[in-house]
Amino acid sequence: MKKERINAWQLFCLMVLFAFGTALVVSYGADSERDAWLAILIGGSVGGTLIFVIYGSLYKLFPTLSLISYSQKIVGRWIGRLFGLVFILYFLHGSARVLRDYGDLINASMFTSTPLFFIHFLMILTMILVLRHGVEVLGRMAELSFFIIIVLGFLGGISVLISNKVDTENLFPILEHGFLGMLSTSFPSLFVVPWGEMLAITLLLPYLNKPRSVMKAGLSAILFSTVVLSFTIMLNILVLGVDVFTRSNFALFDTIGRVSLMEFIDRLDPIVLLTLIIGDLFKMGIFFLAAVIGTADLFNVKDYKSLVFPIGIVILLPSLTVAGNFAEHIEIGGGLLPPYVHVPIAVIIPGLLLFIALIQKHMKRS
Repeated sequence: MKKERINAWQLFCLMVLFAFGTALVVSYGADSERDAWLAILIGGSVGGTLIFVIYGSLYKLFPTLSLISYSQKIVGRWIGRLFGLVFILYFLHGSARVLRDYGDLINASMFTSTPLFFIHFLMILTMILVLRHGVEVLGRMAELSFFIIIVLGFLGGISVLISNKVDTENLFPILEHGFLGMLSTSFPSLFVVPWGEMLAITLLLPYLNKPRSVMKAGLSAILFSTVVLSFTIMLNILVLGVDVFTRSNFALFDTIGRVSLMEFIDRLDPIVLLTLIIGDLFKMGIFFLAAVIGTADLFNVKDYKSLVFPIGIVILLPSLTVAGNFAEHIEIGGGLLPPYVHVPIAVIIPGLLLFIALIQKHMKRS
């Protein structure tokens, strides 16, 4: 069977869409208040870059192996398999949480009387149908979806900027609580979310047709995503003001809802909804695919596609119980997960693996 391949541009598109996920729509960085846009800019350009350097360096050392496989090669079979199991559970949990993000917004904005289960079921069924065609098809979908989301973003951004809802005073004073004050509210969350979650991307890297392009594509995607996310949050603050922005569950939705052009063009909500659907589709799909490929590697399943349906069901069920309500869902995602889940699993363990692998490589040379 011919091995599936994705190119550097498709990897770039996949990473950008993964980073956007729900971050474009929710009040990302709200703990930093009016400095959220600046905290995101620093968090992504520093934290995101450093994290992907770890992932990219591991891939360059083991270009034909997945995260699950080279973990066993670096620290031994049993510890490596334990790490592999932790990574798979991390991907399953991430996919369930993203699915819940999607369901809550759709349920609150459009289908208020539709059971959450039905919304989740349709989304997971869509991804099952896509992923059964493999990595290559997902990469091609990403190219088209990237173009769509950029056009939507351009139209939405222009609409906001030329409306009379922008108030530049909402951004001042910058660094109201000082630079250290801003860092204290943004660290570690904005330094690891969504950048550490890109651990899922490492399961797709062995399918890259030109391994040398990994750093260029990956770092470009992170910097591009950082700038777009920062600009989007800045627009939200300019329109909503810091008080409304920090209290809003879906800030971009509220921002677009206030835009009215020439007194007859309004109700631009579909732009936000389509943006959310595309972003969530790919973020959930990449987590989902990472769990599938990782499970296949861990248990030596020859065709990972045979696991798509059962793992899809595994993701569907906890997506309904991952939190009691949306407020609790946001509190867990912003408060508990970054320091206690994302940092140890997505930063410390890969960093440790890279450190040990480099020592092993040095010892072999000497």
